[in-house]
Amino acid sequence: MPVLIRQTSGTVHVDASTVDLAGAELVVEFEPEWTGNGLVEADPAGDGARILCGQEIGSIAVTAQLWDGAPPPVDDPGSWQDAAEVSVAWHSPFVDFGTTGDGDDPAHRLALPGPGTYRLRVHGRHRDDGDPREDEDPQEEYLIQVWAAPDDVADVIKATSETARGWRA
Repeated sequence: MPVLIRQTSGTVHVDASTVDLAGAELVVEFEPEWTGNGLVEADPAGDGARILCGQEIGSIAVTAQLWDGAPPPVDDPGSWQDAAEVSVAWHSPFVDFGTTGDGDDPAHRLALPGPGTYRLRVHGRHRDDGDPREDEDPQEEYLIQVWAAPDDVADVIKATSETARGWRA
């Protein structure tokens, strides 16, 4: 049974509707084709991925987990609107999801055991709950699960949000 190695969480600021997952360069410069799964795309050059959010600008909650193998399904899969997996070659010692910070907040970094090919499973919820968000609207949330794995094709696990459907159409 796979084991959770480490986890980190934080609230990050989204700008331009994406959360960038970046390596040591703290820059992600590719243009995703969201039509594949409407949630996450890996940088073909490696060391980066982008998560498509329902909000253009705002604060979202992100939890990133490192596993020693493919994690089991989340406890309550019905609470997540969307889930998808992609493979990415990672050259850096960490995944940073700070998006607009200076990269110095360790809460926005997930340490990796080393360079290699990793699988990213991303879950999203509250993607359709307003843009811009009002104070009483639920906070958009993402769970990023990472584990070492051979390169494989992208996979849509679940796509029920209007945000995902709109991009996949």
